[in-house]
Amino acid sequence: MRKIVKIALILISMLTAIYISTIVYAFVSSVGRNVPNDDISDGKKPIDYGILRAYRAEKRETPPTEEWYTLEQLGIALGEKVEYAEKETYHVLIVEPEKALPWMKDYTNTPVVNYGDQYYQITSLWLTVNDPTSNGIYIPIGGALGIGWLLCGILFVRGKKLR
Repeated sequence: MRKIVKIALILISMLTAIYISTIVYAFVSSVGRNVPNDDISDGKKPIDYGILRAYRAEKRETPPTEEWYTLEQLGIALGEKVEYAEKETYHVLIVEPEKALPWMKDYTNTPVVNYGDQYYQITSLWLTVNDPTSNGIYIPIGGALGIGWLLCGILFVRGKKLR
């Protein structure tokens, strides 16, 4: 009986350590997930202002026929280049919230900006912020581990009574 209790305690301890490590990793890796430009310091991401969209500036092939703006007029700055995009594309960061937030909150607004000698179309992507607690599998696994600890405790107490 002592060997069974020892094996059960070692096994449940290992499973608990793995479970806790997995949850800690999920929380740590979810911070900032799907949100670009963690290392750019001259502006903030739209999500920092509660806007669940990632804005990007995509280079246009032709000059715009519609009205265009400068970065200063829109209160934004171009962040780092998006490496995986087909066209030349940059992340958009908010430099002056009082100018940027009004047009960013209107998701249908996609202005054209002039930067240098190039024109860029501002586009946006919807962000899904990961919440590791929304995954329902943590509760059943945690519950199973709790039951395992209770059973180990019962085995331990029974083993003491039999001696």
